[in-house]
Amino acid sequence: MKIAVVTGRKRFEIREVPTPKVLPGTLLVKVKRCAICGTDLEYVDHVKWDEKNKDGSPILHEAVLGHEWVGEVVEVGKGVEGWSVGDRAVDLMRLVPCGKCYWCRRGLQHLCMGGRGRGRPLDLSTWASMSGTMAEYVLKWAQTSMKVPDSVSDEEAALTEPLNVGLSPIYEAGIKAGDSVAILGGGHIGQLTLLAAKAAGAAPIIVTDRIKSRLDKALELGADYALNSDEGNVSERIQDITEAGADTVIICVRGADVTPQAMDVVRREGTIVVVGYPKPAILEPVLVQTKHIKIIGCDPLLKYNLQAMKLMEYKRINCKPLISEIMPLKDVKQAFDSLYAGKNLLVMLAP
Repeated sequence: MKIAVVTGRKRFEIREVPTPKVLPGTLLVKVKRCAICGTDLEYVDHVKWDEKNKDGSPILHEAVLGHEWVGEVVEVGKGVEGWSVGDRAVDLMRLVPCGKCYWCRRGLQHLCMGGRGRGRPLDLSTWASMSGTMAEYVLKWAQTSMKVPDSVSDEEAALTEPLNVGLSPIYEAGIKAGDSVAILGGGHIGQLTLLAAKAAGAAPIIVTDRIKSRLDKALELGADYALNSDEGNVSERIQDITEAGADTVIICVRGADVTPQAMDVVRREGTIVVVGYPKPAILEPVLVQTKHIKIIGCDPLLKYNLQAMKLMEYKRINCKPLISEIMPLKDVKQAFDSLYAGKNLLVMLAP
């Protein structure tokens, strides 16, 4: 089978490797679609490709990326029940819960660390592996997989994981119908957060970004306002639109200095939800105190994958307009380059 291997900064190789053999408790899955995530983009273009550890070993290593995917089961392992050849699958969880660690004992299996302490979730030196879904076939545990309903297309199903990320601030902040929401960042996570907020009945929904095509897409998907953060005083605009500031501000950017802006535009007694990875910032504790601001962190875990699938199955959310191009696996570098250049918003690979 063919796999796409990251071999260096913005470098890929298509390699031929043996197809995995099905094991007891697993599913051999033919990958049908794999979306490129912002974390994939960061890994491929990370400056640490040019750096080494003190012992001279590389900090980053070759990897097969891909975790936003859907595939078709081609072989079912011994002991697996409820799965058949031809079923389509996505991840329900990323690992089999150990049932023994601190988190599992408290019913938080999505945080399971196999009995180990919670580490840094985005340590890129250990985050990537050779078992991602930018490959023709993958081996998945049946226990951690979820079936895809017939009414959900391959393209939609591949976005179950990022839609779960977009849903997380809605659930974690308790956003209700009529709540005002400002989404800082209009990349594909920001757009999926917009769809989730719209499904929850939020109004008005405001999206900010620097790229016009993203702002146009936000309006197409149902944002009430799409503001260019490089044009005028966006904080004042949000204050004017909402009268007192947004009920909830959701940070969906990567690497931008937006935390002070979020503190500025959230209303008193309001909530800031950190979904993306903004630049480190110094917070004013007195401002948090005097405005009674609640700050919530949402790690990109698979906590709401089931809800994401249900919303697509019953057509409450349509993710397909986000997809700007589908490319074959052999064009993986071209796919990444199109995203770095801003030509595409969301690209899927078709292994």
